Amino acid sequence: MQRRWAAVCVVFFLLMAASAYSVMALAEPPAPDVEGDSYGDGDTFQENGTTYAVSVADGAGEITYEETVENERTVANNSVVDYANGSYNVSIEAGNDSGAFTLIEEVDVPATLADDPDVENDTFTRDDGTEVVVYRNGTTRPLEEYLDRDRVRFAEGEVIEQGGERKSIDNVTAERVVLRWETVEERSIGLEEGGRFTLDGTEYVATFPDDSTVVLSTDVEGYEGYEESVAYYQERTSGLLYVIIFSGASGFLLTALAFLPRRG
Repeated sequence: MQRRWAAVCVVFFLLMAASAYSVMALAEPPAPDVEGDSYGDGDTFQENGTTYAVSVADGAGEITYEETVENERTVANNSVVDYANGSYNVSIEAGNDSGAFTLIEEVDVPATLADDPDVENDTFTRDDGTEVVVYRNGTTRPLEEYLDRDRVRFAEGEVIEQGGERKSIDNVTAERVVLRWETVEERSIGLEEGGRFTLDGTEYVATFPDDSTVVLSTDVEGYEGYEESVAYYQERTSGLLYVIIFSGASGFLLTALAFLPRRG
């Protein structure tokens, strides 16, 4: 009698497990149903004059594009900047009512004197404060006249070239010079399943129908509905899996108990 009831219960649990398994096998996972433009590796598209290049591989991808960036730099008075393949000192006149400044070439004085066999390697300062160069014939010359530094004057609204870039002189005060210029920089956006990103103020979501294709859709709310469906599907699938595990374990336990030896 004991084994008969155990057999009935085992059959019941096996039917439960089989039913749960059949439901899992027949259930189809939800698929994203959002409208959008489809792109493959190497495709391009345009938005408001900007060209975007798409790369796709193995169910992931990237969008690359060029963006014009506004740059600003503030240069302090008496600071050193690069100009014309050399170093120059920024010199702004006191008061600076003219809105202009002068770039004065920086010179390695000790090295310059050492390279000239006609002058001494050291300078000296006169009583009036003028630093002079001493020639080997006994004559002297003011250091600034001897060096003959390159001087270039600039004013607000003009353009200065630095490192191959043309920079506009936006503002000049007694303390600093403000430079502005534009550069073109490459930007990239990584693409993954369900990844959100914004292009020119519009939000997109990416989905991959296969490993070599990406769909870019503005239906973000529709994709969020798909994600909710996926969560619901996984929750129900997990519940059925627990039923299979519980039913199998219960059937095994009942079978083991039914065949335990009887006392006496």
